[in-house]
Amino acid sequence: MKKIIFALIILSIGFQGCYKEIVYEDNPFLVRTRTLDYQSLIMSNSSLFLGDTLKIEAKASGDSLQYLWSSTGGILTFSKGTAFFTADSSKLYTISCQITDKYGNSMEKSSDVQVSTELIFSGIESMDVIIPVNHTTQFTALVSGEGLTYNWSASGGTMMFDNHIALFYAQDTGIYKLNCVVTDKYGVSETKVISIEVAESFIYKSLTATQLQIDAGQYTEITADVLGADLTYTWKSNPPGSIVGEGNIVLFTICHADTFEVSCQVTDRFGNSETKSVLIKVVL
Repeated sequence: MKKIIFALIILSIGFQGCYKEIVYEDNPFLVRTRTLDYQSLIMSNSSLFLGDTLKIEAKASGDSLQYLWSSTGGILTFSKGTAFFTADSSKLYTISCQITDKYGNSMEKSSDVQVSTELIFSGIESMDVIIPVNHTTQFTALVSGEGLTYNWSASGGTMMFDNHIALFYAQDTGIYKLNCVVTDKYGVSETKVISIEVAESFIYKSLTATQLQIDAGQYTEITADVLGADLTYTWKSNPPGSIVGEGNIVLFTICHADTFEVSCQVTDRFGNSETKSVLIKVVL
């Protein structure tokens, strides 16, 4: 009996000395897993100007997540769930982020961002739509933006320009097209075109008075707005009144009440003439 008990004790000690704890880490019954949950792809803005930087964040939860970012253009830098995007041209971009967990589960989200330039070329403003031969007129490019350069050209005639202001004249009659190309510091360009007519004779634009009604004894200034050279001006009043001055600007006055038609005839060196008139009411 003593021999049997001793043998059992030795056997028991031997089993304890050889015991090793085994942990099955990949056993789904022993390891609790988290499901991949891709909540959102958040942009700091849905549109931006060329040259600005956009921040994008991928919101997700899960085990050992890996982020794969991509875009349809531009420059994209990222670290895990945060990315920064800068566009290289003005257009619509798509930015995507694919997230994969340690178990191979994968989800992807994407979002669009519209990139535009700060260059706004609203048009070309002209002082005149028709000018006589050899008359210089001014054009202005209505533009906003950064680091702008201007390139003006014309289908004929002579053009001089300094940035957004251009001067033009022609020695021959006809219709001329003027082009202005504006380029900003990002290389984005916009072009506008405007036409102007050059006529043989002078252009009588208008006859205006600073006041159409005056008290007796007061003055009103009357201006003949005419484009051209070597012109003569003939002023008249009906009924007769007092016209002071010469050239295209005069003063009119009278000491009694009535309505007066003041006219100005413009004649060029070739004998071409045109007359316009304005009514002045004089009250006591």
